[in-house]
Amino acid sequence: MSFFTGLFAFIAIVSGATLLIMIYFDNRNVRIDDGIANFRRHIDALSPEARQSSVHRNNSEDRRN
Repeated sequence: MSFFTGLFAFIAIVSGATLLIMIYFDNRNVRIDDGIANFRRHIDALSPEARQSSVHRNNSEDRRN
């Protein structure tokens, strides 16, 4: 194996490992869409009566601002 072949193989392995690490850490981050989806699931789990009072309270606060 020549020097350049070994160097190319080393650079390819390091680049691949770096890419995998970056993908792993990127997927661990919580995204804003995840928070919105969790909030919607929480609201959907509320009973209609509880949801109505929550929506009414938020609408009243919006009108004051």
